[in-house]
Amino acid sequence: MTMYYISAVVAIIGAVGYQFFVKRVPNSLNPIVSVIAMYVAVLAIGVVLLTLFPANGGLLRHFRQLSWIQLALAVSIMMIELGFLLMYRYGWNLSTGNLVTGVFVNIILISIGVTLLGEKMNLLNAIGFVLCILGVALISYRS
Repeated sequence: MTMYYISAVVAIIGAVGYQFFVKRVPNSLNPIVSVIAMYVAVLAIGVVLLTLFPANGGLLRHFRQLSWIQLALAVSIMMIELGFLLMYRYGWNLSTGNLVTGVFVNIILISIGVTLLGEKMNLLNAIGFVLCILGVALISYRS
């Protein structure tokens, strides 16, 4: 149960750090060069972290399990990286950019979960769904 909470804390700290630091990438730096540099660093960090998460049965066994899903994730991650970098570069505020996109992502994921994965949604969830949409409208409103 401890890893249940630790994993959430790691994700939260990572997400906050990500948004803060991506907002600070200089406008003069080519966004693709920035993303490539991040992933070179991620590769180095990943190699070091691999010692903390040993591959049961050997690395080759795990490399054989790779599929098109890793490519799809890579495309998705690149879109996230580039999207947020460009959002902040073109004027989105740190306080609203991630919040607005996060609400839309969650609304879409709720729809996918209910329609494609058979997940259940109750009345309270539906009210939350509507409040999310209303909240984005209120946060995004510019007088």
